Amino acid sequence: MTDQPPTEQLEPSPAWDASPQPAVPQGAASGAVVGAGVILLVIATLLAIFAIFAVFIGLIMGEMPNFTGDTGLTPEETEAFMNFGRTFVIVFGAVAVAFAVAHLVSGLGVLRRRGWARIVGLVLSVLGMLVWLLILASVAIAATQPIPAGYLENSGLTLEEYRSVERVGTIFGIVFAAIGLSAYTFVLVVLARRGSEFA
Repeated sequence: MTDQPPTEQLEPSPAWDASPQPAVPQGAASGAVVGAGVILLVIATLLAIFAIFAVFIGLIMGEMPNFTGDTGLTPEETEAFMNFGRTFVIVFGAVAVAFAVAHLVSGLGVLRRRGWARIVGLVLSVLGMLVWLLILASVAIAATQPIPAGYLENSGLTLEEYRSVERVGTIFGIVFAAIGLSAYTFVLVVLARRGSEFA
């Protein structure tokens, strides 16, 4: 009976794997990360609706009859003004479409815990927070402005009625801006602090 040397188990060479895939974090995503992804998708949907509405308004502006009335503008000036307004609204809608797509792609990527989606989400969150801070400041400044003399003469509103409408508009604007700011702040904080969950 002859003794044979033990056979060695050879492990496959890692060099065979020519295209290594990035490691995907193990386990399910935390509720905060899922929430951030869902918020980005909701914002994408709202932006898409707004963009479609803006583009539609821009397209029908060309079909609206020219008005000269009490504006003091000639028909040529009115047409030029309408053309500029239509172009501005359409471009604004196109930019909103681009931001909607960016939010959509980032939201889907965040739900799949992709590192690039986290970076895009952080950038979108910072931009969104800046926009909503500007809107919030604008609403607050507008609420403190005095009423110009003669502003209510042809409006059919008394000073008390105007102040009531203004208060409702201010409250609505502040609440709306606060919701948008809170949503982007949540996404920013989650994506900044949960980087370990992303590939």
